[in-house]
Amino acid sequence: MTTRAEPTSADTSGLPLMLGGTEREAAMDRLSVGFNALSCSKRAFLRAALILRRQGVLVVRQAVPPQPLESFNAEVNQLLAQLDAGQTKQLASIAILNLPNKRLIKGYENFVDADQAVINHRVKRPDGRSGSDAGMVDIFHPERLSEAMAHWVSVCLHERLISRLLLTSSLLPMRVKCRNLYVNHGVQDTRGYHCDGRSQKFKSFVFLTDVRNLSDGPYCYVPATHRDRRSWKRSRQFNEANGLNRHEYSQLQGLEALPLLAKAGDMVISSQRGAHRGHPQHPGARRAVLVNMYQR
Repeated sequence: MTTRAEPTSADTSGLPLMLGGTEREAAMDRLSVGFNALSCSKRAFLRAALILRRQGVLVVRQAVPPQPLESFNAEVNQLLAQLDAGQTKQLASIAILNLPNKRLIKGYENFVDADQAVINHRVKRPDGRSGSDAGMVDIFHPERLSEAMAHWVSVCLHERLISRLLLTSSLLPMRVKCRNLYVNHGVQDTRGYHCDGRSQKFKSFVFLTDVRNLSDGPYCYVPATHRDRRSWKRSRQFNEANGLNRHEYSQLQGLEALPLLAKAGDMVISSQRGAHRGHPQHPGARRAVLVNMYQR
């Protein structure tokens, strides 16, 4: 049976239709390639590069085997246990701590340029604007936390292979800009559909936990919007007239969004020029993702 999760007032809300059921499964299959095929077969590699070029999003199944994934998750869980227990003195020796009651640095570029790992606990915005991802633990440069973390981050991200794939797909050389570890626990104030600017940027997301349904807060993407000038122009005009951020994709009616449900160990690669968002979670849900950002 084919199902769709449709937004209310779809004709006027500017939201895309959310694919569900067999339609979602079929769309995922069209965008997917197995990691072994990607790394060993030239034909599969070129097919993956073409999918990414045309659709802006690619799913790489079983990118990380169970044993490395288990070891990496053990490191992550140990770190989060220290954070939950308030063992900040020990953590402060290896990272800059941006906690809800003590913000040491501000601004994305300062996080990216920091010479240490940054553990940033996102909080509600002072001005009350939505899209804060309040409750997310966003760790910049997790590879700098310990030798063990550096090893498992390297194992999971497959940077040499993914860089080569991005070059083949975009015909542009890409370098790693920043690595992040996102841990979402009941995060509900997520940003709506947007892009990360109009320059060429890509992100790879390695799922450390299963994302089985919408309540887990999946990454959602509107395929082909990275090269859809019409929807971008509509959104830009609407945003200018209504005082919205110019990077919001506010006018996506008539298009289809794909919630990227995945198993732990799968990887999603997407062009950040396309419309994307994190779906709000159920209060008890948890999602952990290792992220790499590539740009020119």
